[in-house]
Amino acid sequence: MTQAMEKTTAADHPSNSTSDAEESTAAGPRSSEGQEQATPATPPQPVPPVDEQGAPSYLSLRTFARWLLVASAILAIGWLLWNARTALSPFAMGLVLAYLLLPIVNVLAEHMPRSVAILIVYVGVIVLIIGAIAYVVPPVVIQIQQLIASIPPVDQLQGVITQLLQQYQSQVPEVIRQPINEGLDNALRDAQTHFTLYVQQVGVFLLSQIFQLLNVVSFLVGFLIVPIWLVYVLNDVGQGRPFLNHLLHPRLRADFWIIWGIVNQVLGSFVRGQIVLGVSVGMMVGAGLLVLQLLGFRVSYILLLTIFAGVTELVPLIGPWLGAIPGVLLGFLVSPQTALAVVIVYVIVQQIEINYLRARIIGESIGIHPAILMVILIAMGYSFGLLGIVMAAPISAIARDLFIYVHRRLEGIPPSEAGKRLTVTPQKTHRRA
Repeated sequence: MTQAMEKTTAADHPSNSTSDAEESTAAGPRSSEGQEQATPATPPQPVPPVDEQGAPSYLSLRTFARWLLVASAILAIGWLLWNARTALSPFAMGLVLAYLLLPIVNVLAEHMPRSVAILIVYVGVIVLIIGAIAYVVPPVVIQIQQLIASIPPVDQLQGVITQLLQQYQSQVPEVIRQPINEGLDNALRDAQTHFTLYVQQVGVFLLSQIFQLLNVVSFLVGFLIVPIWLVYVLNDVGQGRPFLNHLLHPRLRADFWIIWGIVNQVLGSFVRGQIVLGVSVGMMVGAGLLVLQLLGFRVSYILLLTIFAGVTELVPLIGPWLGAIPGVLLGFLVSPQTALAVVIVYVIVQQIEINYLRARIIGESIGIHPAILMVILIAMGYSFGLLGIVMAAPISAIARDLFIYVHRRLEGIPPSEAGKRLTVTPQKTHRRA
């Protein structure tokens, strides 16, 4: 009876239950709105994409494709430059000229338009070339002809050697002469074998290189293009930084410009320093030999010896010793006293160059111990020939600084701190670029 009445009441008033449900539903949102007003909701955190194994994957397909494109472009450019290295060799000389002329252009550009500064520098270089052709080349040619004419014929050399051997055999006892003869025979045999092979290899290499350079038309065209190319380099060098910044990702710009600064500082200091050192050493050798001539010593071919000493100064460590060999040999052909005087001149020049000029001209841009650099010279010379010997010092310094910088960056040190106490600091890189 009671249950029937309750059913009848629920059926008669369905709106009551419905209203109760609506009130409970409305109460729910009101309570949630109150909670939202009390504690504001935090924005949702981005969730990195997850691969099939459940590990976060931060490298998207688009990023991978972009890096693959950049790597492919670098490899293609490197392959093209390497295969065209013979034709591009004039541009290497143009790069050396750019390192030499760019500081002068920058100084002049502070007081005049840059185009006028470049024009003045070009006129100065042309005047120097004309002066060298007019006043240096003719005496050099004359001295080369005299040197070739002064070389005694083979018969005369054999006679002199025979006379010396007769004096040696008549004046030196047999007990002392026998071990000396055996040692000299073995040494001469080995030296003759190695010297012949070395001369053949050098001759074949030089002839192949000369014919290869002369047979490439683009090489000759390159010499005609280099002056025009150098004008663009000197004039537009300041526009390269914005262009590269547009291409580089913002995260890579700081690292790129510090690495660029390291390479630029080492190469610039080395090229300019070696040229200045070569000119300085050559002039000091020439002045010293002229002084010997004024003192009564018969010293010939001074201009040739001066040029040779300046050119060999480009070779690190062993260059000064190589430059002294012809002068000492020519001095011995005159007299032992003349040879001793020439040796004294070269020793004085080398001491001035080592203790005074090198530290002030090149500074600490290289900073590699001579013992380590000597090993690197042998390795680079064996692998890359004469060019490897000349470039061993700057390449070693660049490799050392880049290794230190990359090692610091891998430790999590920011670029501004990782670039400190290297060849170049980030501040200097920013000003120079």
